[in-house]
Amino acid sequence: MGMMNKLREGTKTILMILVFAFIATIVVDWGMGGLKRDTPQGVIASVNGNEIHYEEFTQRYQNELAQHREQSGSDPEGYQLQQIENQVFESLVQQRLLSAVVKKVHLDASDDEILEEIYNNPPQELRQNRVFQDSTGAFDMKSYQAALDNPGAGQFWTAVEDYLRSSLPMRKLDNLIRASAVVTEDDARQEYMKRNLKAKAEYVLFSADQYAAGAAAPSENEIKKYYDENKKDYKQAEQRIIDYVLLEFKATKADSEAILSQAADIMTEAKSGSDFANLAQIYSQDAGSAKNGGDLGWFGKGQMVKPFEEAAFAAAKGEIVGPVKSQFGVHIIKVEDKRIENKEPQVLAKHILLKYEISPKTRENLREEAAYLAEAAKESNLAAIAKAENLVCKKSQPFFSGAFIPEVGMESRVNNFVFRSKKGTVSDVFQIERGYLVLQVLDILPEHVKSLAEVKEQIVNKLKHEKAMAAAKEKCQAAYSRAASAASLAAVAAENGLTVQITDSFPMTGYVPNVGREPAFVGAAFALNPGQVSKPVEGSRGYFLLRLLEKSSFNEQEFASQKENLKTQILNRRQQSMFGQWYAALKEKSKIKDFRKDYL
Repeated sequence: MGMMNKLREGTKTILMILVFAFIATIVVDWGMGGLKRDTPQGVIASVNGNEIHYEEFTQRYQNELAQHREQSGSDPEGYQLQQIENQVFESLVQQRLLSAVVKKVHLDASDDEILEEIYNNPPQELRQNRVFQDSTGAFDMKSYQAALDNPGAGQFWTAVEDYLRSSLPMRKLDNLIRASAVVTEDDARQEYMKRNLKAKAEYVLFSADQYAAGAAAPSENEIKKYYDENKKDYKQAEQRIIDYVLLEFKATKADSEAILSQAADIMTEAKSGSDFANLAQIYSQDAGSAKNGGDLGWFGKGQMVKPFEEAAFAAAKGEIVGPVKSQFGVHIIKVEDKRIENKEPQVLAKHILLKYEISPKTRENLREEAAYLAEAAKESNLAAIAKAENLVCKKSQPFFSGAFIPEVGMESRVNNFVFRSKKGTVSDVFQIERGYLVLQVLDILPEHVKSLAEVKEQIVNKLKHEKAMAAAKEKCQAAYSRAASAASLAAVAAENGLTVQITDSFPMTGYVPNVGREPAFVGAAFALNPGQVSKPVEGSRGYFLLRLLEKSSFNEQEFASQKENLKTQILNRRQQSMFGQWYAALKEKSKIKDFRKDYL
């Protein structure tokens, strides 16, 4: 009976596993509010005509919220809520798209395949269940197969069968797509070279900045010509401006007094003989130490914030002190021991931390205030109502669709609402990370091409840079001709008032110290033999002339020992990329209608 109870507990976990767990969740942006469309009743989305009903979405969403609470011990807020909503929606879209593909290519799992999986290749989730593991934590096939024959486990195995009937076709599809990935020995050889080969070079940089002062200023005709030929580069997307009021989640004086009162009560309980470690596990909000009974270990001076340090070092061994205020909250400290280590005093202590947090009552008051503000503003004007209520109403800087909202943050629900709404529209209450937000769409700046006057300085700088780069190239080319004909790199550098720089050893990929991330520089270096001088190499800051000093050789023996492992790593990368690209293409050509804004 004990095993059956554990199996039933495990069943809940298995049934919560997403059938499509092998696909990394693709997060999409979405919002709330907006104008109603011709939406089918109770339908939150449509995928190629296959409807996703609001009830299905809500059930999955509530399950995810419950799982978040169980794992974190708190309710999700702000961006976390938004992220969970997006993930649930995307998982349902994935389910519809992939199920259709499975059906189209006839990848359904047969009864024989399911039996084979259950008996001989159980899912990883079952292999990790402690019921089927031996004393070392390894999966025990005999114990597992014995459980299969248990006549009282029928309901459990039915759940496993249902899971496999859904997940096995997805695994087949995944394998089918990944099977087309191929890795050759040459691929492994290139990977080995990227990881292991290094070069060292000396170089001269003919910087564009050096020639900028001597570059002729572009004429008005050049500026106009460039503007006319590149107008598309100066096209500015629509922007919007909002008025907004943010009621922040900040503890009030009453909240802080309540925290101090609670701290005093805990202090009394601790001094009356209650186990301090148990109190820390119950009350402390220091996630790092609470699970260990508030234990902070040994620490010296300068390792803790000043108020905490002063109280801990002033207390006697065994003494409980507090409440001590710091920027982190209120501390109750128990000094376990003291010692001198390397002639410096140290303290062994435990603590209980209570953070200055907004109370549920204060939060509810803010929510009511925000709701009133939103309703009143819809009948009047947000700025006017805020002024009447002695609230601060701010005006945002212009921002783009999908972009960061100045002083508000990356809040896609808010951004989506703003860009769906007409000028003057007032929102309902948004809960974001920092508090409750109410906004009004103040202005809409239409998409337009910036005028020549707006971008003239930008064009002048660009044309001057191009002329400076051309001058740098010309000087570098002349230096190359001299260096190639016999003169040393140092000689041609001196002729141009420059100095020769020497790199540290650098790999075929990544950053070269003092040079930067310059792929052309790296490519040119590895194409040379030691002693050879490169042709002029264009970089982001000018033109390089470089001479290879040394380059590591290819180690055939070492490559042979690593080759198969490299192939496996490359194959895994390609398979993941291949599936991601395939799914993105599938989604792109599918007809997905999103009606969430009419419900959420």
